[in-house]
Amino acid sequence: MRSGPDFDPYAVLGVARHASLAEIRAAYRALAAKYHPDRHQGNPLNDLAAEKLAELNRAYEILSDPATRAAFDGNRPTFSQPAPGRRPGLRLTRSLGLIIAFFLVIRFFPTIIRAVTGIFRLGAQGLGAFRGTPFVAAAVLLAFLVLLLSLRRKRQKRPRS
Repeated sequence: MRSGPDFDPYAVLGVARHASLAEIRAAYRALAAKYHPDRHQGNPLNDLAAEKLAELNRAYEILSDPATRAAFDGNRPTFSQPAPGRRPGLRLTRSLGLIIAFFLVIRFFPTIIRAVTGIFRLGAQGLGAFRGTPFVAAAVLLAFLVLLLSLRRKRQKRPRS
């Protein structure tokens, strides 16, 4: 059964938006007789007919009451609105951000590579100074791992906005 902003009771009943109450009632009765579960007992489409009848009942309930119909017509959007909590331009903004980041990485790639290799070179030289003393090298590596894990935990605990 359809619901939400896509649900259109006029389309479900197959009537025009300016249809009278008598036209709505006649359309509902014809469709309810067609999709009534008693007509589809033992048929594999029984569940589908029951869903269609529930949809018809909901549409008729909205359109048969003048106050509910007026409220539906007043709140009916003229264009499809985005889902609640989503901004319409967010996908475009993210795409543009990724494209800009891609070009910045390409532009500064040699600098980034030099910085990373320099860090590894300093680390390797530092560990080379401890040659012959495996316990000190193990302690340095352990301290480095503890530092990385603590930074990772802090990043995970940060609330996302």
